[in-house]
Amino acid sequence: MSSLNVDESVMLIGDEIKKSENAYFSLRKKRQRIELRKDGNLFFLEKGTVSVYRVENDLVTISLTAPAILGLVQMRSEVASHYLRCDSDCEMWVMSTANANELLTKKNLWMHAFDILTSHLQRYFQRENMRSHKTIREIVTEHVKHIWSLDPEVRDKTSVYTFILSRNHISRSAIHKVLQELVNEEKLTLKRGKLASFHCQ
Repeated sequence: MSSLNVDESVMLIGDEIKKSENAYFSLRKKRQRIELRKDGNLFFLEKGTVSVYRVENDLVTISLTAPAILGLVQMRSEVASHYLRCDSDCEMWVMSTANANELLTKKNLWMHAFDILTSHLQRYFQRENMRSHKTIREIVTEHVKHIWSLDPEVRDKTSVYTFILSRNHISRSAIHKVLQELVNEEKLTLKRGKLASFHCQ
């Protein structure tokens, strides 16, 4: 499954949601919280970036940038396990579970929904792998590796501290200690809290 196929699946479902009389357009402000079960269950994010948070501990699981389909995980579950928070002002189309089920069935789009869900799941596993190391240094290093792998445009806007803090229960001072060690070892450089270079593979 290539990223191109997932991108096509997102646009196919997104276009059908936009065309549906059962969907409505919604503007959401930066930092606004979206409850998946209360605010509609399937979203087509047309502009902006959102992060998916666990309800139980308020940690970020994944972040998604438009275009994206959101809410597939919760569509067929009664448990409100996650919520969304807008990282920027967002433009999205919203549809209820019942109407989304009907649309995906009628338009034969369930395989596309499955591909999108699988892509999100792979990113979730990647995130869990970053957190599964035994030492704080290993955890921080894995997160730095991930930040370095992001598109330069995204990386240049990503605060290393905020990225790690929002995904782990690690203190800022502990993160700072490890980052300073890596800087002193010339394995990375930071510029105003952003990752400027990384040489630790």
